[in-house]
Amino acid sequence: MKVSNGKNISWLQVTAGQGPKECAWVVAQLEPIILQEARKAGLSVERVDALAFDKLLRKQNTIEPDAYLSLLLRLEGNNANQFAQGWEGTIKWQGESPYRPKHKRLNWFVGIAVFVIPEMQKIELEALSKEVDFELMRAKGPGGQHVNKTSSAVRLTHRPTGLQLRVETDRSQHRNKKIALERLQLLLAQKQSNSQRSIEHTRWLQHYDVKRGSPIRTFYGQAFSQNN
Repeated sequence: MKVSNGKNISWLQVTAGQGPKECAWVVAQLEPIILQEARKAGLSVERVDALAFDKLLRKQNTIEPDAYLSLLLRLEGNNANQFAQGWEGTIKWQGESPYRPKHKRLNWFVGIAVFVIPEMQKIELEALSKEVDFELMRAKGPGGQHVNKTSSAVRLTHRPTGLQLRVETDRSQHRNKKIALERLQLLLAQKQSNSQRSIEHTRWLQHYDVKRGSPIRTFYGQAFSQNN
């Protein structure tokens, strides 16, 4: 399979860190805002991966979670990296807890990181495509979304490392293969060992370092407005 390297592609990870469910709720509220702003900027943007806050909601396809520990978003288009960098940093939400109305805390923080692959670490997608096997499967999704019933989802297995990735972002099987290769490219550039568990652990747990000072944006109240 011939795959062209994606230019002007950036990846954003939105994460609740070690914060409580309120922070994970903020992650969920930020997603549509980022998507809307990215599309206004002429970018293609999509959710590629997600980790629900509630463990019971992580391996199901019926209920859309209301809170996420992490979201991984893919941006593509002119100035995608510039747009992504504009979101990188700490986001603050000021408001009463949607889960604990009498809680005294009013300030909640989440972090957004941009993933960049240094050129010296980048493995060309054409070369990667020769090191992987693809398995086709039916896509799944929360009941409130339009679920693709065709076998467009793909599971990628990287033979040299044993790393596996599942992608069902798009209705196009070809595009899901391309996104899977891009994710593999990203993970291989970040890996610190040949263990999949270590790679995933490194990526998801970067949110443990969410900084509370100097937020780049502040949102207020249940309406999630940027104006107090």
